[in-house]
Amino acid sequence: MNFCVAPCLTLSPMADSCPFEAIRLSFTCNVRIPLGPTAFTPGGSISLSSPHVEIWLQNKQVLIRDQNTAYGTYVNGIRIVQQTLLQNGDILTLGVPIIRSSGVPTNVTNAQLKPIKAIVTIVGV
Repeated sequence: MNFCVAPCLTLSPMADSCPFEAIRLSFTCNVRIPLGPTAFTPGGSISLSSPHVEIWLQNKQVLIRDQNTAYGTYVNGIRIVQQTLLQNGDILTLGVPIIRSSGVPTNVTNAQLKPIKAIVTIVGV
C-alpha cells in the first residue's frame, strides 16, 4: 500500500529489470530529483549515467527528462528526447541491455547488464 502525505512516485522493479529495491520519491514545490546509478541498489545497471534522469512535479503533473545519456530513457518503450509526462502505470526504462564482451569487467554480473525497468505508481497528484 502506498501512504504518502506529499505527492509521490514509486518505481517498482519489473521481472526483466536489473534487480533493485523499489524507490519512492516525495515531491515538494520546484524541486527536481536526479536519479542515477546510486539510487538503484543493490548493484545497479552499468547502462546508467550519473545523473541519468531528473523527475519533478509541475502543475500537478509528474515530469521526467533524460540528462543526455548514452543509453537513453524510455517511457512505454519510446525513447524520450524532451521533458515527458509520467503517468500511473507507465513502464520506465533507464538504459538498454548491454552485451557481454571483452570490454565488460569480469566483476559485472549478468543482471547488471540489464537496464533498469520499472512500473510507475503515482499518488497524491
